[in-house]
Amino acid sequence: MKRRKPQKVEEPSKKRERILFFDVVRILCVAIIFYVHCEFMDIDWFNKLIFPDGMGPFNIYSAGLEGYAVYGMIIVSGAVLEYNYQGLEKLHGYLQFLFRRFIRIYPAFWMSLIFGLIAFPKLWQISIPSLLFEFTGFFVVLGQGSGNINNMGWFIATIVSLYLLFPLFSKIIRRYGMAALVGFCFMSWGLRYFILTYNIVPINLFWRWFPLCNAFEFCLGIYLVQASLYPKTVNNSPIIRELSDISYYVFLFHTLVIFYLGENFHEQLRVPILTLTFGNIFLGDLIYYLLVVFTTLAVSWVVMKIDNRFRVWILNRDTVRNFLNVK
Repeated sequence: MKRRKPQKVEEPSKKRERILFFDVVRILCVAIIFYVHCEFMDIDWFNKLIFPDGMGPFNIYSAGLEGYAVYGMIIVSGAVLEYNYQGLEKLHGYLQFLFRRFIRIYPAFWMSLIFGLIAFPKLWQISIPSLLFEFTGFFVVLGQGSGNINNMGWFIATIVSLYLLFPLFSKIIRRYGMAALVGFCFMSWGLRYFILTYNIVPINLFWRWFPLCNAFEFCLGIYLVQASLYPKTVNNSPIIRELSDISYYVFLFHTLVIFYLGENFHEQLRVPILTLTFGNIFLGDLIYYLLVVFTTLAVSWVVMKIDNRFRVWILNRDTVRNFLNVK
């Protein structure tokens, strides 16, 4: 008698139809962040119009449109979690949820850190305990910056902190609705205002990762799903699905690629033969920008494929499958 091949375990998000709106917003937010960090300053008029420097109104949003893009990602994260994981009541279900989020977030983040350590040998001069602690994703909590290896690592602490509180936030929004959302708004905006205006918390970047500073945007996403206030169009486009899937990897790897190519290729491309201009853009700079975009996408795509295979392998271990199948 042939042994039956175990059925593959997949994440809940793959069992529900994906929403086009969530995927498009995620792609746009990461694209904005990527653009800003690439520093395409040669298109000066566009940057001044769309990406103003400084803080938003009342010091509640930072760095122009880039700051709004980060909070857009947080809103989408809250919405997608509520769409896929609503009703987490039991402890075991909560642990299953955290495990799925862990294997979705951390392996790719760890790969970005390994990539950084290989690309920048100078990092090995930093103390080993400091480098190892960065693998927790909570280096920013120490108040020593966003990360020695990957300066996008602060987002891991931010989003994981919100994941830990997701069932509580979801329950509060479900029970009190708009009143709770308004309360979270006053709390989050108030905290960011006082921290960024009066420096009442001297810990560097505290406002970026502390969950109550981001609770409003996260809960706004939860509320939009609970109140059914989002476009219901299903994402049937394989291109948009692929771009949405790769966006997290682009977010993690883009600054590493930018720093590496900037150190090794940008100045080399500024040679007389490449000083021909297109508008205000030198040909050498144009080649560099295209190199950054294509290299970031290529690296992100390769890492995404490795990460997907690794996650499927983990999810189909007998111990893990038994753990995730318990109701």
